[in-house]
Amino acid sequence: MKCATRLLLLLAIGLLAACDALSHARGYTYPNDRYLEENVAKWNSMVETINTWNDGPWADEFYGAINNGDDISKFQYRLQVAHKNAVERRAAAERMTHRSEAADLHRHLLISLQSVEDMFSIMVALAELPDGYTPEQSASLLARLEPAIERMDTDLQRLSDAQDAFAKSEQIQLTTRDPTHH
Repeated sequence: MKCATRLLLLLAIGLLAACDALSHARGYTYPNDRYLEENVAKWNSMVETINTWNDGPWADEFYGAINNGDDISKFQYRLQVAHKNAVERRAAAERMTHRSEAADLHRHLLISLQSVEDMFSIMVALAELPDGYTPEQSASLLARLEPAIERMDTDLQRLSDAQDAFAKSEQIQLTTRDPTHH
């Protein structure tokens, strides 16, 4: 009897493990309200980093060093971390499953995160310039950076509009606040 009980217990555990593995293989499809929340959270998680490098003290110091022809390698590590975070957030967003109604919103999130990734990639390339770089070396990268920042701003606005439209179409109350102010 003990053998049969153990066998049944092992079979039950095996069945539970198989069911658990099957549910993970299919993935979780977010309900629309939860997807919108996650979509906004993914973007907001990048806002502080973006602001730091575009409007904050690090941006002032970074662009000041470039304008003065100073060594900018001291920014390399922080920019590499920002770029890596953008890549990871985009990859995580790509894995998010959603209902068909959220497809356009999801596309806008991925485009926005790609824009952030592209911007930081150019900034990393700037920081990798050797000490004593020429104005021509930095000028070509700066010429690529400005449109990348403009594209990111445009993509952000489109994402924001898509989030608002999705919230309205799904009758979801979208609460917005500036994530940089706690």
